[in-house]
Amino acid sequence: MESRISKVSLIWVIIMVGFAMHMLADMLPAFWEVNIAMPDATGEAPVGMMLFMIGMAFFVPMCGLLCMNFRSCKAMRIINLVLAGVMMLFNIFHASELLMEFSPVQLLIHPVMVALGIFLFVYSLRLMKQKE
Repeated sequence: MESRISKVSLIWVIIMVGFAMHMLADMLPAFWEVNIAMPDATGEAPVGMMLFMIGMAFFVPMCGLLCMNFRSCKAMRIINLVLAGVMMLFNIFHASELLMEFSPVQLLIHPVMVALGIFLFVYSLRLMKQKE
């Protein structure tokens, strides 16, 4: 069981790193003086979207990690499983955006994030089914 817990915690951390790399890949062209602003940008950041992305990139994985620290409580394992499901679905839907707007740099990141989301959910499900 400890091995599975370590895998779940490690995947949560790698997902957080993956989101950081995703953002960095979007910003790298600015170093070559490429305009990275969205074509229809108004100069005001959409607060709702920023809160959503912070939630998905930091808050959800952090809660998942905390759940693993308190895994002796069945409720924490259930919450972790729900968060893992949310993360898996988000990664799949977000990666599907590559079909609408292809980015070779993001092509390196999205499949890895989808695979991580699936592994996270599968390992969390196994952890949930396992009796202590």
